[in-house]
Amino acid sequence: MSRIILAGNAITAEILYSYLLGDSRYEVLGLTVDDEFVAQGSVEGLTAVGLSQVRETFPPQTCRVMMAAGYSNLNKVRESLFLRLKEMGYTVETYVHPDANVYSRHPLGEGCVVLPSAVIEPHARVGANTMIWCNVTLAHHSLVEENCWIAAGTVISGKAKVLRNSFVGVNATVVNEMTVGEYNIVGASAMISKDTKPHTVHLARSAEPFRCSSEDYVKYFGV
Repeated sequence: MSRIILAGNAITAEILYSYLLGDSRYEVLGLTVDDEFVAQGSVEGLTAVGLSQVRETFPPQTCRVMMAAGYSNLNKVRESLFLRLKEMGYTVETYVHPDANVYSRHPLGEGCVVLPSAVIEPHARVGANTMIWCNVTLAHHSLVEENCWIAAGTVISGKAKVLRNSFVGVNATVVNEMTVGEYNIVGASAMISKDTKPHTVHLARSAEPFRCSSEDYVKYFGV
């Protein structure tokens, strides 16, 4: 049984902890977040420890970390937490729910999370610290790079690519051989049928590029 601490203390951590309670492979010891966020969230049954104290409370020699942070600021918060925990000596666990189906022989990236009913087809690749939510299909020869969030019901078609730090919303579709540029926001139910440029926003219905950059969108509307 692997001893785990969750990196996060909000809704993603709460959901992931619920899955882990029914997974005999893991024992969850607690939570860790940046010190200023310790009091801003909680998961029932678990104690949160700030990063400044986590090594003393949960030494990296005795446990691993599982990424349970959300997708704030184009996954940059999640990315920062991932990198700092690795610098502190922690191994970041790659988690595949027992009800997910992984057929690719390519190793999944360190710290990625694959939730129930996701399908990762042969020759697909997943980068480090990426979230693959429930009922996602990553088709053959597709690529999702590091620090991405692929929301429930999304289809990344054959040979399609989603580049780093992108957010792809619920039930979106990336057509075969198309590329979603880095730091993109793809809205729920959008269909990407043309390559997108970096730092752009694509919302249904037409999924045409939004007028502002993805960073400005986050600033004013949030994601």
